Amino acid sequence: MMMHKKLSMLISASVLCGVVAVGSPTAMAQDINYNLPSAEQVQQQKDSRGSKAVSERIGRRIMAAFDLYTEEEDVKGAIAILEDLDPSDSFDRAYVDRFLANLLTEDERINDALKLAKRSADANVLSWNDQATILRLSAQLSLQVEDYRGALQYYGKWLQFTGEANPDVFLRIANAYYELKEYDKVIKPADLAIANYEEPNKNAYVMKVASYYERKMYQDAIDVLEAGLEVLPGETTWWNQLGMIYMLEEELDKALQTLEIAYLAGYFDKENQFKALVQLYANNGIPFDAARLMVKHLESGDIEKTSRNYRSAASNFEMAREYSRAAKIYALAAGVESDKDDRADLYRKKGTAHLRAEEYDAATDAYLKALDEGYDEPGSIYMSLAEAYFYQNKFSQALKYVTEAQKFNDQRRNARSWESYIRSKASNRGVSL
Repeated sequence: MMMHKKLSMLISASVLCGVVAVGSPTAMAQDINYNLPSAEQVQQQKDSRGSKAVSERIGRRIMAAFDLYTEEEDVKGAIAILEDLDPSDSFDRAYVDRFLANLLTEDERINDALKLAKRSADANVLSWNDQATILRLSAQLSLQVEDYRGALQYYGKWLQFTGEANPDVFLRIANAYYELKEYDKVIKPADLAIANYEEPNKNAYVMKVASYYERKMYQDAIDVLEAGLEVLPGETTWWNQLGMIYMLEEELDKALQTLEIAYLAGYFDKENQFKALVQLYANNGIPFDAARLMVKHLESGDIEKTSRNYRSAASNFEMAREYSRAAKIYALAAGVESDKDDRADLYRKKGTAHLRAEEYDAATDAYLKALDEGYDEPGSIYMSLAEAYFYQNKFSQALKYVTEAQKFNDQRRNARSWESYIRSKASNRGVSL
């Protein structure tokens, strides 16, 4: 079984009965040293470690625990056999600690496993392979309990012990620095991970982007995402992230181009992504596409049907001189608006859009609804009503509202000019007022 195979690598008959390597403890490095020893130096370390066999008494207990684990899959029973051991010999102690740490890890007693793993690793008396294994296990367990300093310490020792440029280890080092908020130290191990993976690994790029983003180094984050997309173009979230960071850097043309690619490729799955593209169309002077996109995804449910979102679409239609479309969308906005004052303003905007579209009858209806909702500046509405009725040749109604408008100081002068114009036009048409 896979479980048996995994643990069988931790113990062997040759270790129990034969020769193992011994070394002396080394000082703990406080910072990661990325200058790794050469293969020759590592081999010298292997050759220089002394030899020692595990004691017969300890060997019998370990074999009993191993048999219980492999034959009966009794992890807890195997742990019980070893937990009451108290070897006096430093090698026996380190070996039992290493073996027991693996069992405790499988039993999900992570803190207990970490304590023993670190004690075994710090003794530095195991065979070269076992010492390498326990150093890495100590680092991994430290990560699990969020002891990131401890993880860095043991990963650093593992690197110097093995000389192995392992990209997974570099990536975990980068993650530990990120969790410690030492964002500047993320870049070096992330770069080493990228350089040593045989196949591109997205997580190394993610760590670099996160590091730069946290430090507001947005151009550097852009460079990483661009490089990442060259080797992993199918990472859908990166297209969106790149577009968003372009926006932070106010590179709006690049942001638009990038998010358009993501949108057309079907990479959008969040409301804010659709809305970001809408905003980019608007900011780049393409209001019709902004409005069209907003309406499409309001209707499909990708964007929430709120008054604000409808208002955004309507205002962009107005910017594109699509006044009839704008008026229809303002009506939808008013229909979902709960605030009476805001609803009145939306009916006013609807009326103005109709007026610009020369849809005068619809304009008067919208303006009257704005008044019914209690629009707080009725003078301007009266003037707009006068204009809408005038262009329908409804001069008496136009005169009625222009007269009302004259009661407001900010409209009086304009209203009086319009009154003269209305009376003149009505007289020319033979209409008595």
